[in-house]
Amino acid sequence: MNFSISKKLIKNTKGFLHLNYYSFFQKPLEKENAIFYGWGRKKSGQKAISLANKNHTSYRLLEDGFIRSLGLGVNDSPAFSIVTDDGGIYYDATQASKLENILNTYDFHANATLLQTAHDAMALIVDHHISKYNNAPHIAKDYFEKDDKQKILIVAQTLGDDSLKYGLADTFTTKQMIDDAIKDNPHSSVYLKIHPDVLSGKKSSDISLEEIPKECIVLEQDVNPISLLKYFNKVYTKTSGMGMEALILGLEVICYGLPYYAGWGLTQDKQTCDRRQKLLKIEELFTGAYILYTQYYNPYTQKESNIIDVIQTIVRYRNLTKQNNGDLYFFGFTWWKKLFIKSFFHPLTKNKIIFCSSLQNAQKKGLNAQSKIYIWGKKLFPEVETYAKEQNIPLLRVEDGFVRSVSLGSDLTKAYSVVVDSRGIYFDPTVESDLEHILNTYSFDEALLERAKKLQAYLISNKISKYNIHQDKKINLPHHKTNQKVVMVPGQVEDDASIIYGANGMSNLELLQQTRENSSDAYIIYKPHPDVLAGNRKGNIATDTALKYCDTIITNASLDSVLELCDEVHTMTSLVGFEALIRGKRVYTYGLPFYAGWGLTTDAKVCERRVVKRTLDELVAAAFILYPRYIHPLTNSLCEIEVLLKEIDKEKSRYNSNRLYRLYINSRNIVSRKIQLLIKVILGE
Repeated sequence: MNFSISKKLIKNTKGFLHLNYYSFFQKPLEKENAIFYGWGRKKSGQKAISLANKNHTSYRLLEDGFIRSLGLGVNDSPAFSIVTDDGGIYYDATQASKLENILNTYDFHANATLLQTAHDAMALIVDHHISKYNNAPHIAKDYFEKDDKQKILIVAQTLGDDSLKYGLADTFTTKQMIDDAIKDNPHSSVYLKIHPDVLSGKKSSDISLEEIPKECIVLEQDVNPISLLKYFNKVYTKTSGMGMEALILGLEVICYGLPYYAGWGLTQDKQTCDRRQKLLKIEELFTGAYILYTQYYNPYTQKESNIIDVIQTIVRYRNLTKQNNGDLYFFGFTWWKKLFIKSFFHPLTKNKIIFCSSLQNAQKKGLNAQSKIYIWGKKLFPEVETYAKEQNIPLLRVEDGFVRSVSLGSDLTKAYSVVVDSRGIYFDPTVESDLEHILNTYSFDEALLERAKKLQAYLISNKISKYNIHQDKKINLPHHKTNQKVVMVPGQVEDDASIIYGANGMSNLELLQQTRENSSDAYIIYKPHPDVLAGNRKGNIATDTALKYCDTIITNASLDSVLELCDEVHTMTSLVGFEALIRGKRVYTYGLPFYAGWGLTTDAKVCERRVVKRTLDELVAAAFILYPRYIHPLTNSLCEIEVLLKEIDKEKSRYNSNRLYRLYINSRNIVSRKIQLLIKVILGE
C-alpha cells in the first residue's frame, strides 16, 4: 500500500502515482508493505521518512521534474513530470540521492539509443525554449541591441529556498557572486536576473536592491530562461536550475553551491563533493537527470509519457494558449454558447473575453488595435470585418468541431470541441481555411499517422460521430434485392452556411433527385438531419415526396447503424461523407466539403487550390488532431481527442443503458427547445 502524507500531494501527483491518504493521526493499513510518500525536504517528506523508519519499511521523496508544466504550479497548471527518490532528493548535496547514484554508476556508453534521445531532447529544448515553467514570454529580440559586449549573467534565487540550504550555498551571497563576476570579467556587461516569484511579489529575493552595485544591470522582466541565456557567454549561480539550462546551451557555468549538475567536470565549482566520482559529458548528465531520474505524464492525453512527447505537447499548447492572451471580442455567439465557449480559450498568461453585438458596442467596451476578434461561423458583421482589416486586428472564426457532443447543438447542448480558424472556416470553400492550408502544406510524420490510424479504429469500433444521439440498432431494408447497391443520402440543414457557401444553396430534395439520377438502380436510404427532425432547423422533405426518389427513410437509428448497410454515400457537404470515408465507404460530393478535392472522393465540383493528393490517415490527422480544440466534458480543461472520445463513449453508454438518464437528456432537450421558442417570441422573430 502506498501512503501519501498530505491530500495536496495526492492532487499534485495524480496521473503519476496511485496514493492513499494517510493523516498523522491514523495507523497505516499495511505496516509491513507500506511505502510512505512525502514532498522533498518539506514537512511531508520528513514525516514520510520518520514513518518508514518507525515501521521498518520504505519511503519515497517527490519533487517536480525539470520540465514541469506550461504555466506555474501555484496557478494549478498541470504537471508533466515528477521525480521519485528512495534515498535523498536531487537538490540535497548533504547526502547521496537516487540521481547522484545514477550519474555515478550508469553505463551511458552501453545505451546509444538513450543518448540519442537526450541529444534530440536538448535540441528541442534549445529550439523551442523549453524550461521548467513555460509561460514567460521570450525576451525581445532588440533588448540587447545597444550592448555589443560579452555578457555575464548572475542568477538570483528566492530567500530561504531549500536548494540553497541543502545545496550548501548559504556560505556565499549573491553580492559576492556579483563582485566576483565584475572582477573576473572587466570588459563585459554584468546582468542580474531576479527570480520570477520575486517579481510577482510571492517571495523575497536572496539579495536586496540596495546591495546591487551600480555596475550590475538588473533584469526585472519575467522572461523565458532559454531565450535569455542565448545572449550570454557565462553564468554565475548558487544552485539555480538555470545553470543546467546554461550547460545545455554550451555556456560556461560557475557554481557557488552544489546543485545536482555540479561536480561532474562540466562546471567551475567553488565547492567539491567527494561522492561525485565521474567526469560526464552534457548528454550523459542530461540523460541521467531528465530521462532516467524523471517520470513523465501527459495531462492532455492522460497517459504515461516521455520527454520528447512532453516537449512537443508543451510547444503545441503553449502556441495555442498564447493565442488566447489579451482582450478577446466575441461576435455572434448565442447566449447559451457564452456559457461554455470560454473553456476553449484558456490563456497562457491572462485574458478578458468580451461578448459584443455590434462594432459600436465593442468600441464602448474597449476594442482597439491590440485586441483580437472572434466571429461565430459565417455570421455577418461587415462593419467589424472592415474595422479589423483597417486596424490590422486579427479576426478568427469559430465553429463546432467534428466530434461535438452527445445530443444536438440545436438543443443547446454544450460543445466538447470547436475549431478556431485564422484564415476562413472549413465549410467555406470560397476562401482558404486553416484546415485546407494544413492539408496543402503539412508534413505528416509517422507517429502522427499511426495515431490517426488508431483514432479511426476507435471511432469505428465505438461508433462515435458528431452528435452521438441515436442508439445503434439492426435495420431491415424493405424490398432490398440481393447484391443491389445501397446508397445513403444524408439530409442537411438547408439554411446552414456549409450549404450556402459550399453547395450554392442546393436543397435536400435536389440532392435526392441528383442521387437517383446518378444511381438509378441503387437502393437509396434517405436519413434526414437530426436538427431538421427535431424541428429546430430548415430542410424537411414531405415523406411522400422523398419516397419518389429513395427507397426508405431512416430517422431514429445511429449513423453507424445506417453506414454499416451502405456501399456509398452521396452528399452535398455533410460531415457524414467524411465519417463514411473513415468507415471505408465510397463518397460522392455535389458541393465542396473540406474532405473533397484530395483524391479520396468522387466530386462534382473542383477547388483549384487543393493541389495535393492526401491519404485518409493524413485527412484524419488534419481534421481530428491538428485543427480542432477539445475540452474534457467534466473538468472543462483542454485535452486531446482520445480523452474526449473515452468520455463520450461513457456518456453514450449511460444514455443507451440508463432509462432515467435518457429521460433526463430528452427532457433537457425539450426544455431547450421551449427556451429557444420563448426567446424567438421575445425578439419578435
